[in-house]
Amino acid sequence: MEKELKKRLVKSIFIYIFAAIMIFLVFNGFGRHPYRPEELEDVFLAKAEEQNIKGLGQETLISETYGNSVTFLLETEDGERACATYIRSIFFDRYKEYKFYSGVNGVLGVDEITYAVNDGAMFYELTLHFGENPSITDGDKVTPIMHMKFIALCIIAMGIFGSRIFFGRRK
Repeated sequence: MEKELKKRLVKSIFIYIFAAIMIFLVFNGFGRHPYRPEELEDVFLAKAEEQNIKGLGQETLISETYGNSVTFLLETEDGERACATYIRSIFFDRYKEYKFYSGVNGVLGVDEITYAVNDGAMFYELTLHFGENPSITDGDKVTPIMHMKFIALCIIAMGIFGSRIFFGRRK
Protein backbone atom coordinates (compact mmCIF):
# COMPACT_ATOMS: atom_id res chain seq x y z
CA MET A 1 0.00 0.00 0.00
CA GLU A 2 2.83 2.39 0.83
CA LYS A 3 4.45 1.82 -2.58
CA GLU A 4 1.15 2.61 -4.32
CA LEU A 5 0.82 5.82 -2.29
CA LYS A 6 4.32 6.97 -3.26
CA LYS A 7 3.59 6.21 -6.91
CA ARG A 8 0.39 8.28 -6.79
CA LEU A 9 2.18 11.12 -5.00
CA VAL A 10 4.98 11.26 -7.59
CA LYS A 11 2.45 11.07 -10.40
CA SER A 12 0.38 13.90 -8.85
CA ILE A 13 3.44 16.12 -8.41
CA PHE A 14 4.47 15.49 -12.02
CA ILE A 15 0.97 16.35 -13.26
CA TYR A 16 0.89 19.58 -11.21
CA ILE A 17 4.31 20.66 -12.49
CA PHE A 18 3.31 19.86 -16.07
CA ALA A 19 0.04 21.78 -15.67
CA ALA A 20 1.85 24.79 -14.18
CA ILE A 21 4.29 24.87 -17.11
CA MET A 22 1.47 24.59 -19.65
CA ILE A 23 -0.52 27.39 -17.94
CA PHE A 24 2.59 29.59 -17.91
CA LEU A 25 3.17 29.01 -21.64
CA VAL A 26 -0.48 29.58 -22.56
CA PHE A 27 -0.61 32.93 -20.77
CA ASN A 28 2.94 34.17 -21.28
CA GLY A 29 3.81 32.75 -24.68
CA PHE A 30 7.05 31.25 -25.86
CA GLY A 31 10.38 33.04 -25.75
CA ARG A 32 12.19 35.21 -23.27
CA HIS A 33 11.25 38.70 -22.15
CA PRO A 34 14.77 40.08 -21.64
CA TYR A 35 14.21 43.83 -21.19
CA ARG A 36 13.24 45.76 -18.08
CA PRO A 37 10.93 48.79 -18.57
CA GLU A 38 13.71 51.31 -17.93
CA GLU A 39 15.88 49.70 -20.64
CA LEU A 40 13.36 49.86 -23.49
CA GLU A 41 14.25 53.29 -24.85
CA ASP A 42 17.98 52.49 -24.90
CA VAL A 43 17.33 49.11 -26.55
CA PHE A 44 15.17 50.75 -29.21
CA LEU A 45 17.73 53.48 -29.93
CA ALA A 46 20.56 50.92 -30.09
CA LYS A 47 18.65 48.79 -32.59
CA ALA A 48 17.80 51.87 -34.66
CA GLU A 49 21.48 52.80 -34.68
CA GLU A 50 22.34 49.28 -35.87
CA GLN A 51 20.02 49.97 -38.82
CA ASN A 52 21.98 53.20 -39.53
CA ILE A 53 19.29 55.49 -38.22
CA LYS A 54 21.12 58.12 -36.22
CA GLY A 55 20.04 61.60 -35.30
CA LEU A 56 22.20 64.63 -34.72
CA GLY A 57 20.20 65.81 -31.71
CA GLN A 58 17.11 67.10 -33.54
CA GLU A 59 15.30 63.76 -33.86
CA THR A 60 11.74 63.20 -32.67
CA LEU A 61 11.26 60.29 -30.26
CA ILE A 62 7.80 59.43 -29.01
CA SER A 63 6.81 56.53 -26.78
CA GLU A 64 3.29 55.42 -25.97
CA THR A 65 2.08 52.74 -23.57
CA TYR A 66 -1.11 51.01 -24.57
CA GLY A 67 -2.51 47.82 -23.12
CA ASN A 68 0.31 45.46 -22.35
CA SER A 69 2.83 47.06 -24.72
CA VAL A 70 5.09 50.05 -25.26
CA THR A 71 5.54 51.55 -28.74
CA PHE A 72 8.34 53.86 -29.88
CA LEU A 73 8.44 56.14 -32.92
CA LEU A 74 11.66 57.83 -34.09
CA GLU A 75 12.12 60.28 -36.93
CA THR A 76 15.48 61.98 -37.50
CA GLU A 77 16.03 65.41 -38.98
CA ASP A 78 17.11 63.91 -42.33
CA GLY A 79 13.91 61.83 -42.66
CA GLU A 80 15.11 58.44 -41.40
CA ARG A 81 12.39 56.56 -39.54
CA ALA A 82 12.08 53.70 -37.07
CA CYS A 83 9.29 52.30 -34.94
CA ALA A 84 8.99 49.33 -32.62
CA THR A 85 6.56 47.70 -30.23
CA TYR A 86 7.62 45.79 -27.14
CA ILE A 87 5.14 43.54 -25.34
CA ARG A 88 5.11 42.85 -21.61
CA SER A 89 5.13 39.47 -19.94
CA ILE A 90 1.83 38.63 -18.21
CA PHE A 91 3.60 37.39 -15.08
CA PHE A 92 6.69 39.60 -14.84
CA ASP A 93 7.57 43.23 -15.50
CA ARG A 94 9.79 42.31 -18.46
CA TYR A 95 9.41 43.04 -22.17
CA LYS A 96 10.35 41.51 -25.51
CA GLU A 97 10.42 42.97 -29.00
CA TYR A 98 7.25 42.34 -30.96
CA LYS A 99 7.80 44.35 -34.16
CA PHE A 100 10.52 46.66 -35.47
CA TYR A 101 10.47 48.66 -38.69
CA SER A 102 13.13 51.06 -39.97
CA GLY A 103 14.19 53.07 -43.03
CA VAL A 104 12.54 55.58 -45.33
CA ASN A 105 11.59 53.15 -48.07
CA GLY A 106 9.11 50.31 -48.11
CA VAL A 107 6.65 50.22 -45.22
CA LEU A 108 7.91 53.44 -43.66
CA GLY A 109 8.04 55.32 -46.96
CA VAL A 110 4.54 56.63 -46.37
CA ASP A 111 3.62 59.00 -43.55
CA GLU A 112 1.38 56.46 -41.82
CA ILE A 113 1.76 52.80 -40.88
CA THR A 114 -0.84 50.60 -39.21
CA TYR A 115 -0.16 47.18 -37.79
CA ALA A 116 -1.85 44.73 -35.43
CA VAL A 117 -0.49 44.00 -31.98
CA ASN A 118 -1.21 40.89 -29.94
CA ASP A 119 0.22 41.62 -26.50
CA GLY A 120 -1.04 38.48 -24.79
CA ALA A 121 -4.03 40.20 -23.14
CA MET A 122 -5.55 42.15 -26.04
CA PHE A 123 -5.47 42.29 -29.81
CA TYR A 124 -5.58 45.79 -31.31
CA GLU A 125 -4.23 47.98 -34.09
CA LEU A 126 -1.74 50.82 -33.74
CA THR A 127 -1.34 53.63 -36.24
CA LEU A 128 1.94 55.52 -36.32
CA HIS A 129 1.99 58.90 -38.02
CA PHE A 130 5.25 60.37 -39.34
CA GLY A 131 5.90 63.73 -40.96
CA GLU A 132 4.76 67.12 -39.64
CA ASN A 133 3.00 65.87 -36.50
CA PRO A 134 4.40 62.49 -35.44
CA SER A 135 2.09 60.55 -33.16
CA ILE A 136 0.96 57.10 -32.11
CA THR A 137 -2.76 56.35 -31.99
CA ASP A 138 -4.57 53.17 -31.07
CA GLY A 139 -7.35 51.71 -33.12
CA ASP A 140 -11.00 51.75 -32.14
CA LYS A 141 -11.36 47.99 -32.23
CA VAL A 142 -9.85 46.14 -29.27
CA THR A 143 -10.38 42.41 -28.87
CA PRO A 144 -9.67 40.94 -25.44
CA ILE A 145 -8.08 37.52 -25.77
CA MET A 146 -7.42 36.69 -22.12
CA HIS A 147 -10.91 35.24 -21.69
CA MET A 148 -10.30 32.92 -24.65
CA LYS A 149 -7.24 31.56 -22.86
CA PHE A 150 -9.27 30.98 -19.69
CA ILE A 151 -11.99 29.17 -21.66
CA ALA A 152 -9.38 26.96 -23.36
CA LEU A 153 -7.88 26.11 -19.97
CA CYS A 154 -11.30 25.24 -18.57
CA ILE A 155 -12.11 22.96 -21.52
CA ILE A 156 -8.77 21.18 -21.15
CA ALA A 157 -9.31 20.76 -17.39
CA MET A 158 -12.83 19.43 -17.95
CA GLY A 159 -11.45 16.91 -20.44
CA ILE A 160 -8.74 15.76 -18.06
CA PHE A 161 -11.03 15.43 -15.05
CA GLY A 162 -13.84 13.89 -17.11
CA SER A 163 -11.53 11.25 -18.55
CA ARG A 164 -10.17 10.45 -15.08
CA ILE A 165 -13.69 9.99 -13.75
CA PHE A 166 -14.77 7.92 -16.76
CA PHE A 167 -11.73 5.66 -16.77
CA GLY A 168 -11.72 5.46 -12.96
CA ARG A 169 -15.19 3.97 -12.97
CA ARG A 170 -14.31 1.39 -15.61
CA LYS A 171 -11.85 -0.33 -13.28
